[in-house]
Amino acid sequence: MIAPLAAALLALQGQPDLEIGRDTGPRVVAALSQEVVEIRSDFAGAEIILFGAVTDMADDDDLVVVVRGPAMDLRVMRKERTFGIWINRSPVRFEDVPSYYSVASTRPLQEIGAFSALRREGIGLEHLRLSAPETERTEVRLGVEVTVSDIASEVIEYREAISRNRRRDRLFNETTTGVQMLEGGLFRANVALPPATPVGDYTADVYLFRDGRPVASGSVALGVRKAGLERVIYNFAHTHGWLYGLTAVALALLFGWGAAAIFNRR
Repeated sequence: MIAPLAAALLALQGQPDLEIGRDTGPRVVAALSQEVVEIRSDFAGAEIILFGAVTDMADDDDLVVVVRGPAMDLRVMRKERTFGIWINRSPVRFEDVPSYYSVASTRPLQEIGAFSALRREGIGLEHLRLSAPETERTEVRLGVEVTVSDIASEVIEYREAISRNRRRDRLFNETTTGVQMLEGGLFRANVALPPATPVGDYTADVYLFRDGRPVASGSVALGVRKAGLERVIYNFAHTHGWLYGLTAVALALLFGWGAAAIFNRR
């Protein structure tokens, strides 16, 4: 671990613009112990280490690490009991919901950054942007455009349901002491990927906060890929969907016929 951290510190000398809104000042560089995670049939989760270095870091500065998975559209429905039967009703479609979202910081977020700064960068589950455009409209109030929900209370419940379910599957996570500061501006944080980790391109962003606002940031990419036979099946299903469907039906009929034949002989 010492060698990669030292390399990260030396790499700062050749880093391009990593600051937010500044040409000079502190700089952040980050790297991962593993840039590609392969998912096979026996995948039970993985833990990778994000490490890096910061220059010109003050004693009161804080670091926040945010890992975001590939975004997807999500259709959420409410279960309602009708004539003794549970039926899904009142669907709401959310756009660009991160399939994975993890936050780690040196201290609780409310002690690190101002509400506006956290909301602007989408840092923390409380500030995660979950947009339902079909239920929202834009209005001008006091000369400022604001987004208003037609069913605000219901949308809030739907958002809470998304967060609750993702937390249960360990796809949403927030750790207030997950970033460990080392000597010389070096840092490290653990990124836990659960068994249900979605496939796709991930981004790990490291924010340096000073006086309640981010003054520098660095980013590193992480790829989660299917491997082995799972990768072949996954690619086949996504590139030839109709043929994959026909093959699945044919195999189901074949195995069903085979099982019936065996039991009839007995």
